[in-house]
Amino acid sequence: MNNADEVLRKMAALSTTNTKTVSMLGARSVVLGAFFDAALPHLTTSQRAVVTRSFRQGIEDALAQMDDMPLPAEYHSTLLELTNAILATLDQESGGRR
Repeated sequence: MNNADEVLRKMAALSTTNTKTVSMLGARSVVLGAFFDAALPHLTTSQRAVVTRSFRQGIEDALAQMDDMPLPAEYHSTLLELTNAILATLDQESGGRR
């Protein structure tokens, strides 16, 4: 019975750690999304082009670093979906700034 209790304690600790990690990632997503939404309307066409090139390079660098890591398909599809959404938003006109 002691072994079962210890296993349950370890599983609970792992679950708590994972929940905290997911919460931190969620908080980062909210902050970065809010920053993106606040900053984007203030960028000129040329600034958007510079940001787009830099963003593309950053994504390429991140993907290159993860080439040898087996990651789930959901990771890749989410990364691609969000990357494409950001690039499409950067490519849109904003309030007459073009």
